Amino acid sequence: MKSKDKTQPSHAADNEKGPARRVSSGVSPQVLKRDLEDLRQKALALGASMAEVVPAEWAEVDERVRLKCSVPMCGYYGKNPYCPPHGPDPEFMRRALGRYKWAVLYAIEVLPVADFSDRTVQQKTGREWARKNMEIAGRLETLAFGNGYYLAAGFSQSSCKAVLCGPEERCQVLEGKRCAHALKARPSLEAAGVNVFRLVTRAGWDIYPIYRSVEPAIVPRALSIGIVFVC
Repeated sequence: MKSKDKTQPSHAADNEKGPARRVSSGVSPQVLKRDLEDLRQKALALGASMAEVVPAEWAEVDERVRLKCSVPMCGYYGKNPYCPPHGPDPEFMRRALGRYKWAVLYAIEVLPVADFSDRTVQQKTGREWARKNMEIAGRLETLAFGNGYYLAAGFSQSSCKAVLCGPEERCQVLEGKRCAHALKARPSLEAAGVNVFRLVTRAGWDIYPIYRSVEPAIVPRALSIGIVFVC
């Protein structure tokens, strides 16, 4: 049975007010450790099935990940400002992410697994899981920002156009207009060139390839992965 609180946004949290901690030139190791743990716990409270504080260097940028966006070509290639060929190139991302030391990695375990592995239902139900992932990324990023980590940056899963706009709508940003979901949209880790499979295995979590012609019955686990780089 699917757990409702794992798939639906927590409307009670919509009115939750955030902190505004004084920004300082440095944070003690004790405070940083506590803040990272608080963010990890918040990820779980928001619906993540698992979350870990990890070294930011575990998120390796690999040009081959971006290559897989076009070979074979993803249906959302070039359809939004985050997905290739738009968005920062791998070298920029490598330099930018290389400035971070710590991140909160989280995963939502998709139940039933068929919501991701079965193409007959994935396009509808998979969008809901990805929307939940994007919501967690945004909330954690905002909380980190309010606690003084003003360069915190969140990445989630899937195309923002697929998750927030729908397949039939045209991206307003690519037409020179304002994004209708500017504060909700987050780029996927893959669009940023991050090797997600390697990142997840380094965290010690089991992960399996899911693709268009996979046999749904043999996929033991499906994960929706997100991360927030904190400092």
